[in-house]
Formats: sequence, C-alpha cells, structure tokens
Amino acid sequence: MRSLTLRRLVCMAVLAGPLMAQPLVHIAGTVRAGQVFRKEIGPGLVLVLTPIGDSGEDSGWTIEVQPLDGSDNFVRCVTLPLHGPTQADVLSTQFVTEDNRKLPEAKLSDVKKREFRFVFNATDQKKACDEMEDEAYGKPKTAPDGTVIIGNPGYEEPPLGSGSFLVKTVQLSNLGPGKHARLDSLSFEVEIALPAGKNRSSRDQR
Repeated sequence: MRSLTLRRLVCMAVLAGPLMAQPLVHIAGTVRAGQVFRKEIGPGLVLVLTPIGDSGEDSGWTIEVQPLDGSDNFVRCVTLPLHGPTQADVLSTQFVTEDNRKLPEAKLSDVKKREFRFVFNATDQKKACDEMEDEAYGKPKTAPDGTVIIGNPGYEEPPLGSGSFLVKTVQLSNLGPGKHARLDSLSFEVEIALPAGKNRSSRDQR
C-alpha cells in the first residue's frame, strides 16, 4: 500500500511539473479614457489595452495580445463567448447598476477578474479563427450514430498562452438615471502564463 501511494505521489509530481514550471509574466498599470496601454510580454508579443467607445456609447478597453507590428489580436478567436462581450472586454456598463449607479463593492468583486487565452502566431491564429467560424456559422454534421457535430472532429487546439486580468480600481463618471456611464480610468494587474520556452523574461514588468 505504501509503495502504491508513493507511485501515485511520483506520478502527480511528474504531471504537475510542467504546470509549476510554466513561466509567468506580471504586469501592473493604469490607463485613462482614450489611452492605449502596451507592454511587451515575450516571444514577439505585446499586451495591449485598446480603448473602445466614445461619447454616448459604452466605454472601456479590450484586452488584446498582439504581434509586435500590431496587425492582429491573438485573443479574439480563442476567448469565449463567440458573440457579444467576452472576458477580454472591460466595459463601463459592467460596473454600474441598471439605473446607472456604481455597483456596491460586494458586487464589484464579481466583475473585477477576467480570464483570457491567446495564440502565438499568425498561422495558429488562422487555424483557431477557422475553427471558430465553423463552430459559429458552419453547417452541423451528423455522425453515423446520429450525433450532431459542430465544428471539425479531430480539431487540435494550437499552443495557447493564458492571462488573468484583475481590475484594482475604476473611476466612473456620467452616473445617474438617464445617463450613460463613462469609464474614466482603470488600474489593473495582469498575470500572463506562457508555455515553457515561449518567454524571454519572467521578471515583473511595471
């Protein structure tokens, strides 16, 4: 019994090893309305907070991971849901009540943490986006046993990085009934997990 338990512990340690060794990149920052935040995170990639919305519309930022040339957003095809705002969208309306007043602190905690994923290059982006397109708009397939299949059987997800975005503080304006809240500033912390070999540096970036 003791040897069986030891073998199980050894197996668990082997399985946990790659996760424990996964490099982490830590970032902290603050943005004001209309500002873009950019920070290089590793293998030719940049974490970007892109402002969205203007006067009279929802305002906030979209969390993106871009190549250095800014030509794409490697988050958009691997972070759910497929329709509507995702975990990567930090919007003013998410921080207010139905009558446009700031959420109580107890409820704010529910919207402050966001989880997102991203691919690492244009080839994997195309692969992920093609699969997303098939899942969202492709015609369902029927297997011989009658099972309905959405997307492509056997699809293998490309290597992914992941991010945990934590909103620390928000400053809102234009609150109150009949108005539309504006997100004036945001302070945040981000933890990026990269598969082994994908990072150039794991030290804190501030």
